[in-house]
Amino acid sequence: MLFALAGQDYEDYRFKEGEFAKTKGNTETFPMGQVPVLLIDGKPMPQSRAICQYLAREFGLYGKDNAEATKIDIISDTVGDLFNQLIPIFFEKDETKKAALKTKYKEEDSKRQLAFLNKFIKEAGGRFFVGSKETAADVTVYTMMDMVGSLVGATFIPETYPELGKFHKEFTDNSKLSDYIKNRPA
Repeated sequence: MLFALAGQDYEDYRFKEGEFAKTKGNTETFPMGQVPVLLIDGKPMPQSRAICQYLAREFGLYGKDNAEATKIDIISDTVGDLFNQLIPIFFEKDETKKAALKTKYKEEDSKRQLAFLNKFIKEAGGRFFVGSKETAADVTVYTMMDMVGSLVGATFIPETYPELGKFHKEFTDNSKLSDYIKNRPA
């Protein structure tokens, strides 16, 4: 999404079923045996957050100064906490246990972080989390909301945290990424 937001050319390679299992042992390309990996001039850069921060800095999407970059880091760490709390839901196979985990996520686990993000976007003016244009913070929150929506329920966040709901709708409909969002691969 950061490449698309910055208008940069890129190859978005997605493995076909079973393909990664055959190649993940290649430590020259996959130094940690996992994805994502960003290849820059043939050299691999692993770890999602490192990739995001690198690209955001390269493309001017990491704030205008250290204070804005720190706000982006705060948002990123908060979203990281929310993603970590989703992991048990994602991997749970028992549907009864999964339903209980979803309820717990909505009613307990995510409340502090989502309330914080809801207040943050409201105080920032409702359109951008940091500054006066899209940054890595906006992409990070948007991606988190999509993930939570797919695992826990699409209406959970907008109904409970209206400022985040407004942000998500505005980002979907009226951002530099609107066309990408509508046409991105599944």
